[in-house]
Amino acid sequence: MPEHQEDPVPSRPITSPHPVMTVILTTALLILLLGLGGTVIYLTGLPLDSPVPLVFAPIAVGLGIWASVTRRWGILGFGRPRVHGNRAAWRLVLLPLLAVFLLVLATTGGAAEQSGGDWLGLIGFVALVGFVEETLFRSVFLGLLAPTGPRTAVLVSTAAFALAHAVNLLGGQDLLSTLGQIGFAAAYGLFAACAFLRTGSIWALVVFHALFDLAQLSSVSQTPSLMDAVMTVILLAGAAWLWAGIRQSGQRQFPQVTAPTPGVAPAPR
Repeated sequence: MPEHQEDPVPSRPITSPHPVMTVILTTALLILLLGLGGTVIYLTGLPLDSPVPLVFAPIAVGLGIWASVTRRWGILGFGRPRVHGNRAAWRLVLLPLLAVFLLVLATTGGAAEQSGGDWLGLIGFVALVGFVEETLFRSVFLGLLAPTGPRTAVLVSTAAFALAHAVNLLGGQDLLSTLGQIGFAAAYGLFAACAFLRTGSIWALVVFHALFDLAQLSSVSQTPSLMDAVMTVILLAGAAWLWAGIRQSGQRQFPQVTAPTPGVAPAPR
C-alpha cells in the first residue's frame, strides 16, 4: 500500500488519575487471568502447555485496536526509531542486548531438534510474548507513570514486570527457580525501562525479548546459574549507564515521539 504524504500526527499521551494504582491493579489482574487460564486448560484439556497464549492473544488484539483507534502507536514507541543525534544512546541499548543474546546462544547447547510446525508455534509464541509484555510493561505503564517522574516510573514498572513472573509458581515451578526469574526480570526491566525512556522506541526491546525467549525455549539446556548472574550484571550496568544519560540530559518527561505515517503498518506481525 503506498504511503500517504500527510505529516506525522502527534500521539496522545496515556493518562490515569491514579497511575501507580492502575499499574498495580493491571498487573494483579494479569496474574489472575494467567492463573485462571491455567485452570481452564486443566479442566478442559486444551492442548496448550501454557496459559500465556490463551491470555495474551486477546490482549494483543485489544492493544492493537486501542492503539489504532486512539492513534497512540507513536507514544507506544512503534514509530520510526530516531537514531540521528542519538547514536550514543542507541549503542548503550544495543550492545548490552547483543552481549546477553550471544551469551545465551553460547551457553545453551544449541537448538533442540523440532519439527517445522513446532518451530512455527514457538516463533508465534515468543513474538506474542515480546509484543504484549514490552508494550504493556514498558510503553503503556511508563506512559501512565510519566507524571510521577522518571525514577518512580522506572521503579514501579520494573517491580510490576518482575512480580508478574511470580505467576510461574502457580504452574508448579519451584520457589528458588521462580525467585531467580524474578531477579533476572527485575534487572532486564530496569534496563528496558531506561532504554525506552532514553530512545522513545520499543522496537529493539520487542525483538530482543522475542529472540531471547526463542533461544531459551528452543535450546538443549538452559543457561547456567553463573551465566545468569553475568547477564544480570551486564543489564544492571547498562541500566545504570542509560539512567546517567537520562539525568545528564535533564529528561523529566516521557519521550516525545510521533505516530507512524497513516497507511504504514505500525505493529509487529
